[in-house]
Amino acid sequence: MVLMALDHTRDFFGDHSIDALDVAHTSVPLFFARWLTHLCAPTFVFLAGISVALARSKQSGHPLSQLALRGLWLVVLEQTFLRCLGWYFNFDYRFMNAGILWGTGWAMVLLAGSLALRLPPYLIGILGLTLMAGHSFLAGAVGPTWWGTLILRSDELFPAPGWHFYVSYPVLPWFGVMAFGYGAGAFIQKPAGFSLPFRQALLWCGIGMTLLFVLLRIPNFLDPDPWSIQPRAGFTILSFINTEKYPPSFLFLLMTLGPMLGFMALASYLPKAIQQPLILLGRVPLFFYLAHIFLIHILAVLVAFLRFGHVEWLYQGPGIFWSETLPGHPPGYGLSLGWVVAIWLLVIVLLWPICRWYGRYKQTHSSWWLRYV
Repeated sequence: MVLMALDHTRDFFGDHSIDALDVAHTSVPLFFARWLTHLCAPTFVFLAGISVALARSKQSGHPLSQLALRGLWLVVLEQTFLRCLGWYFNFDYRFMNAGILWGTGWAMVLLAGSLALRLPPYLIGILGLTLMAGHSFLAGAVGPTWWGTLILRSDELFPAPGWHFYVSYPVLPWFGVMAFGYGAGAFIQKPAGFSLPFRQALLWCGIGMTLLFVLLRIPNFLDPDPWSIQPRAGFTILSFINTEKYPPSFLFLLMTLGPMLGFMALASYLPKAIQQPLILLGRVPLFFYLAHIFLIHILAVLVAFLRFGHVEWLYQGPGIFWSETLPGHPPGYGLSLGWVVAIWLLVIVLLWPICRWYGRYKQTHSSWWLRYV
């Protein structure tokens, strides 16, 4: 979540005249400021699958309707509150985006459907792994249809003249990640014959996924962005690890989930001074997500007004705020990476007491709506 806030701070404040992942023009710090945030989405969705498995193991009667309802709520929330009062600051619906909450929400609905069919956990896990590895082949078979874009490809749809709907997070690839997480969550319950401690299981799984990424990446398999030898020293490594996120290629998922599983296995060795604040933020993930987008956008408006005296491109549509084609967008708007990092740290500092308050409020109150935020 902290890394995610860095990515979104860069969205609002960074210099978008340079593609951070373009190895021909980027710098190493700028590349990794973007690349590290790739770890976020796969980890969120994978852990969501694990959490469903753990909840069902503790509560055999855990209602599937509640899981589906949570998923639908995420979809609605993204296209209403988060869109209008978070990302855009307007109610112009001519430019829409299906983001991480869209992909996660529909994945929950599909997982609830899979569980309603009484599919065994190992079969759901295999289905998830198959979708992770094979969704690109399925997209090729489906072809450039509108429904194929919704469920398989990251592309733009035009539901009516002048109306845009960009699918950043198509449903099936991210359902694959969640289903694989569910299968993994059921497996780590220590069934008969499985005695490896939980942290060791995570660590070896992370190492295995990372090694598989390297083996498949060397011959440029299963990713639309091939790596190549670069003229600048060390940039060949950047090219090697720069894989496709939209939609997530199998190598992208291996490259992100592998290191993160290894990190989670070793996270208990972090100093308590680092662990405790991260745990506190992790207890209110959706609240943090909604609050950090709103806060970063407010800060962007304030900083832009102080610099330029006008901020209309940060709330007028249609389109995303960093598009240089929006009316009033000033040349040289983006800040350097150093400023972006400073503002990111400020965002975390400001959000920490707010999240602490909400976490305590959630623990001491039982209103029904608290289950959905």
